Amino acid sequence: MALSAELECTEMTLPQSSTANTTSRALSAELECTEMTLPQSSIANTPPPGPSNRDARNAEAVLTPQAPFPNMTFDTLEDAHRHYLSFSYKRGFGIRYNYRKKSEVTGEIIRAAMICHKAGHQAKEKEDTQKPKPVVAERNKSTNARTECPARMLVKLRDREWVVTEFNDEHNHPIFKKWSLTSFLRSHRHIPEEDKDFIRVLHKVNMETSRMMQVMAQLYESVEGVPYTPKDMANFRSTLRAQNKFTDMQDTMEYFEEMKLQDKDFYYRYKLDDEDRVQYLFWVDGASRKAYKNYNDCISFDATYLTNKYKMPFAPFIGINNHGQSIQLGCGFLRNELTESYIWLFESFLLAMDGLAPLNLITDQDGAMRSAILAMFPNATHRNCRWHIVEKATEEIGPFIAKIKGLREEMNDCINCSLTPEDFEMKWNLMVYKHRLRDHEKITALYNKRSYWVPAYFMHKFYPFLQTTQRSEGFNAVLKKYVTPTNSVIEFVRQYADIQSKMIKAQNKEESDSALLTARNWSWNPLETQMSQLYTKNIHTRFQAEMQSSMCYNIKEIAQHTYQVYCITKFVPNYYNRSYEVYADPENGEYRCACCKFERDGILCCHILKAMLQLGVCEIPVRYILRRWTWSAEEDLVVEKPGERAVMPEESRKKMWLHVNCNEFKGLAIGANETEDGIKLVRMHMKALKKDLAALKRETAKRAKQVNRNPTEATANQTEQESARDEVSLQQASSGPKARQKKQKQASASTSAATANDPSAMPGTSETQVPNIRDPRVSNTKGRKRKKAFQKPLDIGRKEIRVCKQCGSTMHDSRTCTQRGELFDLNN
Repeated sequence: MALSAELECTEMTLPQSSTANTTSRALSAELECTEMTLPQSSIANTPPPGPSNRDARNAEAVLTPQAPFPNMTFDTLEDAHRHYLSFSYKRGFGIRYNYRKKSEVTGEIIRAAMICHKAGHQAKEKEDTQKPKPVVAERNKSTNARTECPARMLVKLRDREWVVTEFNDEHNHPIFKKWSLTSFLRSHRHIPEEDKDFIRVLHKVNMETSRMMQVMAQLYESVEGVPYTPKDMANFRSTLRAQNKFTDMQDTMEYFEEMKLQDKDFYYRYKLDDEDRVQYLFWVDGASRKAYKNYNDCISFDATYLTNKYKMPFAPFIGINNHGQSIQLGCGFLRNELTESYIWLFESFLLAMDGLAPLNLITDQDGAMRSAILAMFPNATHRNCRWHIVEKATEEIGPFIAKIKGLREEMNDCINCSLTPEDFEMKWNLMVYKHRLRDHEKITALYNKRSYWVPAYFMHKFYPFLQTTQRSEGFNAVLKKYVTPTNSVIEFVRQYADIQSKMIKAQNKEESDSALLTARNWSWNPLETQMSQLYTKNIHTRFQAEMQSSMCYNIKEIAQHTYQVYCITKFVPNYYNRSYEVYADPENGEYRCACCKFERDGILCCHILKAMLQLGVCEIPVRYILRRWTWSAEEDLVVEKPGERAVMPEESRKKMWLHVNCNEFKGLAIGANETEDGIKLVRMHMKALKKDLAALKRETAKRAKQVNRNPTEATANQTEQESARDEVSLQQASSGPKARQKKQKQASASTSAATANDPSAMPGTSETQVPNIRDPRVSNTKGRKRKKAFQKPLDIGRKEIRVCKQCGSTMHDSRTCTQRGELFDLNN
């Protein structure tokens, strides 16, 4: 049979069945313009087309796949499966393999059977007497009831071609009439390879599955066009996470060794338990180690949960740079939150920082953490987070305080407005005596811990712009946008490196703004002009706020070089409405204020600025300009890598353009489908585009042959191939168990020069050569435990016994207590 060249591609229709046999390779180039979803170079013995109906030209006739028939041939088994899958999708049923038989001689597949998804009989559930049923109700699962459907297609390998030996299209069950419903069958929920590559990219940035589906819906122009479900995507992501299921820590150590090659100052350390499982882990990059030498004056430290699948607490060290930004100064994983765990972590931190201890630390209220800090940083000032203590106290004594009029205001005045420890204790004692709170257990316990959290006890310590662990809490909040509780350690480490890169880029942006941009002056005062040339942009903004607040005060001299700065407005932010005593000696360049803002934050307060303005001072002394707040303080902290401008890798660029082109081509097809002329126009250009791409492919192959004919080029290519084979064989040899053990020993022996030379290194740390490193066990954390899925039968329905926090009775709670609002003992 010969097809004329004048046959229009939009008019072609293929009937469902015919007896004549023609080969697909005889159709030649005329079939290339059709839109049939048939495998390329796959169908053979195609029946001749019947009479076409010019008035019934529609997409259904063109897009409907041909029904298989006996003696129909395919080039490969995949082509046969693809064709039957396309046919079943249009018909409204799903398929699966029943068997694929291999040859006993060659081991190749020679026969296969593809059957309907309803074929076979329903398997009976076997009751396992050794495994008792759970007490709690199981999830209601729906099953696909099989009806022994006879529909199937059998294929066999003959003369290197796959021939259909039997085909049955009779079903004993209803089939779907809507394509939108057929797409939910398992055989038709397939994730294409190009989509998998793109999903891997989104998975690396830890995007949620629901957000991924939104992205794919945009690429497919609609949610209905996505050929898979969110559950399929979640299952694929599970397979990605399972790739390093039992080699998580070994992959992490290999990653650390790669980082050491890129960053000579990269440092990591770990400790193993008796089972060679990782118990503790610490790492820090070179940029953080260099930054710590300039910014070790204040460190925020806190442990957080729900960052890895082992439930190991994550403990980052957070500092503050010259722009007032939070920076990472190292981090670690711990098996538990005991004192010895924190001691090991702080010891590793000191080894990485060449023994330089932090000057001031702020943490949450944890006894084990406090004991470890006292042991490892004895000269550092340790402060507890004020917010955590006040929040916990509010939960315990908040209702009680609310019942006493004026008690809350007096307590806030004691905490916030006391400038010295003596001032705080005097106000507190007056409050306790006035409201007779001496024997209140909770308030007394709060007072006994005053030296750990009350601001008056840290007025002369450097805690710039913070009284809580908000730096750590903020970093943890950002971190949990990048990681989830299902992440492995290697995934966490890579995400942590991405966060570090992001923070360094933001830091460079602030550096650029401080160097290039000119701050808008609030006034023409020479003090502000001087600081605009020295401070970074963010710190200068804070200095301008102090200059503005100075207008809320007036000043009078009460002694020689001593002035009283009193408020002339109702309220001043951060200073309330009280008066402050300022010592000002312009001749000697010495200034002091009772608010101690310079000692706490490193910039002059509005009270000293008011005295300078009153005394006509035109320049701030150098001693009151901290170098850590200047824009040149971080000039040599980050090593610049010479090279050209970074470009997107070729593979990533191809993936991006693939999805962009698919999206644009689909949009063109949808727009052209509105009219008949539009369809013809698009098909004409598509045919021309196919010819151009085929010519380009032939030209590329021709150039490759010419290069191979050149002996010099051929020798170079052969050398490259041999080196590539050697590299592949080396990689294969290095992936064996013995090579992994050898690598691990090398990694253990070369973690850090500081660790290796430390004679007091703890046994079992990274410098100890171990045959293998195993993944850690799941830790038992201090956090609130979730309800167990399995409960004891006697515990079902048992209600928790509630105890009144006011009087201790089990008959009622604090909401209905008759003694609510009263003191424990009024007689004393």
